[in-house]
Amino acid sequence: MNASRHPATPPASLAPVAKLAAQVRSPDFLDGLGEVLAAYFPGISHAVFHFSAQGRPSILAHNLEATRYQRVLVPYVERMYLLDPIFQHWERHRASGVWSLDELAPSGFRDSDYFATYYRDLGLHDEAGAFFPLTEQACLSLSFGFYRPSPAPAAEEVLALLTYLFPLLESLIGQFWLASSLHLPSADDQAPSQLHDFGRDVLSDREREVAWLILRGHSSPEIARQLGITQGTVKNHRKRLYTRLNISSQAELFRQFMLFQQPPA
Repeated sequence: MNASRHPATPPASLAPVAKLAAQVRSPDFLDGLGEVLAAYFPGISHAVFHFSAQGRPSILAHNLEATRYQRVLVPYVERMYLLDPIFQHWERHRASGVWSLDELAPSGFRDSDYFATYYRDLGLHDEAGAFFPLTEQACLSLSFGFYRPSPAPAAEEVLALLTYLFPLLESLIGQFWLASSLHLPSADDQAPSQLHDFGRDVLSDREREVAWLILRGHSSPEIARQLGITQGTVKNHRKRLYTRLNISSQAELFRQFMLFQQPPA
């Protein structure tokens, strides 16, 4: 996340935030948060998630119409989050603050099959948002989606204003969480991550590591750096795992992963 990002000019009014402050002990807080987002970021799709180290994300609020909700959010919380660079970044770093997609994603992400399937095919071309810490093991994650074509402001404009509002929203969300009796699914209610089981029967541990990094959009140089091996060794691992999975391309690897994750009919 970019600590040097310049905040926007203060908004003309903080009345929406003041109204939200009066709702920190109310069950209407999340609706009020939606009103704040609509007031300051009109015309932009948003979703609010609960991220937990113990299970898959939960959707707390959103403003997507029904069809887009089914195409974007439902697959995300069922399985796509396993490859999501935003969720992966939070899970590794327990980060807080404002982020953009390009700041968190690996350099080859926009060329990955995940990006093609979950972003480009849905008309989603960019994403920005913020992590608001709740506990050491959980956060509230706000995500703005930028779809084509859209008259909404560019991601950088949104990031600047969100950077300005972040300390205010962080304080209010923290107070709400402490006072809230909001029920969220417990870890026992949530499906465990199956990512680490993919290919377990046929791939070595190192080949599975390489497969996961490929699926998440990492390039061969990035994989080599992360695993402390040469690019030639990465190439050899890729060749062997393709052979063992009886595939010949990254696209086929992605399809096999999606079929593996597909819940029973």
